[in-house]
Amino acid sequence: MNPKISIIVPVFNVENFIHDCLKSILNQTFRDFELILVNDGSTDQSGVICDEYAKSDKRITVIHKENGGQSSARNVGIDIATGDFLGFIDSDDWIDKDMYEILYTKVLETGSDIAACNLMQYNKDSTGYLYSNDTNNQIYNRHDAMHELYLNERLTFSPCNKLYKKELFNGIRFKQGSILEDMDFAYRIIDKVNMLYYTGQPLYNYRFNENSTMRKTFSKKRLDEYNVRKDMYLFYLENYPEIANEVYAEWFLTGLMLYINIEKYYQSEKNTYKYLIDVDRKKLRALLSKESYNRKKKILLAAAVISPKILVRFYRIYWDKIKKAL
Repeated sequence: MNPKISIIVPVFNVENFIHDCLKSILNQTFRDFELILVNDGSTDQSGVICDEYAKSDKRITVIHKENGGQSSARNVGIDIATGDFLGFIDSDDWIDKDMYEILYTKVLETGSDIAACNLMQYNKDSTGYLYSNDTNNQIYNRHDAMHELYLNERLTFSPCNKLYKKELFNGIRFKQGSILEDMDFAYRIIDKVNMLYYTGQPLYNYRFNENSTMRKTFSKKRLDEYNVRKDMYLFYLENYPEIANEVYAEWFLTGLMLYINIEKYYQSEKNTYKYLIDVDRKKLRALLSKESYNRKKKILLAAAVISPKILVRFYRIYWDKIKKAL
């Protein structure tokens, strides 16, 4: 008899953290699951540790493969999963003992296709804080979920704080080779739901990773974010045109931040990347009366309507304060 849930964990060089991750999964109050560990070419003892755990728990399957990145590892897990629902956990994180019991129960109670939870984020010094300070519960229809998603606040782009009906993955996999596979994946799969349940309880614990691509010194690989957000905007424009301008604003502000980094790290090439601050003033102007935007964000958009070049200079000088405001 197939398990109710397949939990997929991509593993790569996490020997110092993987015990916390695996123990938190195996100690779940919900017991009817299979655990798929995909060792993505680790060069430390991570793969050996996975095999040792598999010897002591028949629910564990270990796959060893050549390094292909997190998306590749997740896709391997999806392809062999036998559960009715899928969950993903990063191997340096850990989960509360009742996470899957709560999410599974809520999926059944509400008839949702996805159940999601809040997160706790932990810094290098082990201090923790809520990802979203809004701890209320909410049921979203597809349209409202897509509206919430692009903000990356309550419904984060991460797949790890969610439980999915497996059927949602028909025709969908994680995009390989991108540093923002989570963002690319999130809007495409949530577009397939009828209902989505969210709890403000922080059931997933995310560990700060100082070595992630997004936190390292800026490189042109970060331009992936501009292209993924562009694709997302075009998707919304076609399927959710009433939200598209708001998604466009996030795309433009992303391009602006990337351009400032190009100026800083690749000064001689900045003219090549001026497309990052091309702006459709009409789209941004339409958002200036949006009630949910705070005053400082409206000022940024108004400045972009007047002149993106002026806004670049403004960003460059006041970037630390702007980050806090947004």
